[in-house]
Amino acid sequence: MKRVTLLLLLCCLCLPLLARDQKHKLEIAYEGSDYTYREPHTDQKARLTAKKKGFDIVYTRQSVLSGDLTDNDPSFASLEFRYMDGRTDWEDSTRSKVDTNVKDSYMEAALKFGRKFQMTEPLQLRPYLGIGWRESRHGDDPFDRKYLTVDAGVSYEEDVDAKKTKATYFYIPIGTSLIWDMGDNFALSFNGEFDWLIHGCLNVHAPDYFNNSDNLSVSLNQGYGVRFSAKAELDFGSIGVFVEPFWRYWQVQRSSKSWYELGGVPDGGCTRSPVNNTREYGIRTGISF
Repeated sequence: MKRVTLLLLLCCLCLPLLARDQKHKLEIAYEGSDYTYREPHTDQKARLTAKKKGFDIVYTRQSVLSGDLTDNDPSFASLEFRYMDGRTDWEDSTRSKVDTNVKDSYMEAALKFGRKFQMTEPLQLRPYLGIGWRESRHGDDPFDRKYLTVDAGVSYEEDVDAKKTKATYFYIPIGTSLIWDMGDNFALSFNGEFDWLIHGCLNVHAPDYFNNSDNLSVSLNQGYGVRFSAKAELDFGSIGVFVEPFWRYWQVQRSSKSWYELGGVPDGGCTRSPVNNTREYGIRTGISF
């Protein structure tokens, strides 16, 4: 991941330094975050923690309705893609079993449309609406799955058949950005977004957990996400640099159907995909063209 991110940044820096086109803007950024997933209402109160790193690419086009900046068309559209991964620790409330050093990753993409409102000379408001997709995976690597078991005060590692999960969300992002032009090619922007989950699916591969099936899928149709960020950007004309602290949150309700209804009988534990939440905070930094 470090090599891929560095290569992307070096390629962009080597591009010809042409004058910035006011109609098009491309951002390429590196992200680092602290990531926590919880199932707070289960008996086990499971928790997954990770340090994640990744990159994102955001392309924005101005005046999408008229196609001509001279028409004073205030519309805009953006296309975003993000990839993050890291190694996680999974633990229960008693901490007697810890699943360590497991690969956990997610990808997301969103297409957004919005309108600019010039509130005052330095302040601009940009509300938007769109469609988004997110896919998270846990336990991608089949050979790095270990359980640390504590029995009678003695700790030992135990190999198990890998439990893999994949959660896919389709959602509607509704948000706004407030941009404050402070002069001297420097600007601050603040973004808030609500993500309304319209459809989700959780696929679980767990041979040691289900008696009748290795793979089961349940629908996840209730949930939401919230995002906040603050960005400082310095524009040098042909290129810009920025830094942006962020906070992201997801909460998804339990599945409508149980594992029993789908033909899988769990060996203990909850019978439905439980209520869960994900918190992530970190810093995004990069360059823009």
